[in-house]
Amino acid sequence: MFAKSQSVYVGGAFPTIDHSGDLTNKLGYGLYYFAAFPLINLNNPDLNKDASFLIFYSEQSLSYKLINNLSLTGSYVYQRANAVYENYVNENRLYIQAKYQSNFKSINIVNRLRFDARFIQNRITNQTPFTHRARYLLGLDFPITSKKNNLYLSLYEELFFKTTAKAKPIYEENWAYAAIGIKLNDKNKIETGLLHIT
Repeated sequence: MFAKSQSVYVGGAFPTIDHSGDLTNKLGYGLYYFAAFPLINLNNPDLNKDASFLIFYSEQSLSYKLINNLSLTGSYVYQRANAVYENYVNENRLYIQAKYQSNFKSINIVNRLRFDARFIQNRITNQTPFTHRARYLLGLDFPITSKKNNLYLSLYEELFFKTTAKAKPIYEENWAYAAIGIKLNDKNKIETGLLHIT
């Protein structure tokens, strides 16, 4: 049996709150929340039926610094797809990750390897099977020359791999991100950019 699929390109808004801080010199916390609102079908802008509240995402994490540049993180994530519609899907997820940060001249480089343990609700069978995947992220950010020296460019590429025994294909998806940001002060910044999910 063969299935035919097509790419759908939608544009929308992806408002995000990303807050982190230190509890001690070794222990830190993170709070990360976002919502995804596809607003328009870019293949056919006349079709406004794609406007929706697609995803609500909530993540709380604790990190431990092994050395200055290397940290380990554990987190609980709650995600709801089709957030306000009858065909919603709940996912509860735990992850562990290692993150290594380094600098080359004025470029900040991040390497992150994450393992997701996922419990995704199947509302047809009323079961919540366990699945898992691995993710690798390479991120860069570097300053852009400006009068106040507070502008920067942020880029990342994240690859997702299924790790279950019978997973086909193994390579699941790709997230590519590019944004321009403004540092408001040492702890706060605002950025806007494009996220392309394949």
